[in-house]
Amino acid sequence: MRRIGELMILESDLFPVTLKHAFATRRLSQSSPGQQPVAKDDRPNFRIDSIEDTSKWWVKLRDRLFTPDHVGCVNNQVHSGTVRGLDPENPGGELIEAGGFRIRVLGDGDGIIKPFCREQIFLSITTADCLPCLAWDPVTGSTAAVHSGWRGLAADIHGNAVRTFESKFGAQAKDLHWAIGPSIDQNNYEVGMEVIASLETAGFAESDWEPGDSKPGWKRSRRRDHYLVSLSTLAAMRLRSLGVPAEQIDICTLSTFDNPNLFFSYRRDGEVKGLQAAVIG
Repeated sequence: MRRIGELMILESDLFPVTLKHAFATRRLSQSSPGQQPVAKDDRPNFRIDSIEDTSKWWVKLRDRLFTPDHVGCVNNQVHSGTVRGLDPENPGGELIEAGGFRIRVLGDGDGIIKPFCREQIFLSITTADCLPCLAWDPVTGSTAAVHSGWRGLAADIHGNAVRTFESKFGAQAKDLHWAIGPSIDQNNYEVGMEVIASLETAGFAESDWEPGDSKPGWKRSRRRDHYLVSLSTLAAMRLRSLGVPAEQIDICTLSTFDNPNLFFSYRRDGEVKGLQAAVIG
């Protein structure tokens, strides 16, 4: 964690310092580690489909990570397995102005991958409890931003991302570096049997857990037919099965639910909520 502008951000040690990226928090630099959580009525009411509100985070990063000349590329996130390979010369989508940035809304989807290019582009996703994933291929220079909850896992969004890296940008799974940012922790992410059934249909199974796993993909909760799911564990399992080395998968263990002074959480805060932005350039 470090300060950038007025915002405290998280960065991954897997990425070189020259690769501009950030997992935003809700903490401004004036905050102290012992500061009490902000009162609920004082929290910004950001909607997950509001580009204008999300741009408030990008503005805090401007001139430190990105410049006003950068074009931000985002999806209309729909909890899908759709990953878009971006052609910088013909990106498509709708170009809008928001918070002093030019933002290109590419359409429905939850992942974007771009090649190394001269165009000044950054990719962004927003999350509340879901997984914010940033990826980088040091060989081709291509980068990705992927949003994933249980629906994205069930739709194999990480598999789709790896295949898009390979087919469109010439990357290989063994070279990819993945940084998985803050998300809800397993003990606070309870789901019903229908979610487990969807994950099992997607290929996840209890037989995949290793003996002595302290954090299996899911475990039974105290309520009948309910389970506690670890999104980050399932994502890492899928990436490893695709050929990404375990040492090239960086998982942030900070819980969005348990750290109200750092993160917004849909499960904790309800419909009136905020969002974290994750960006990579």
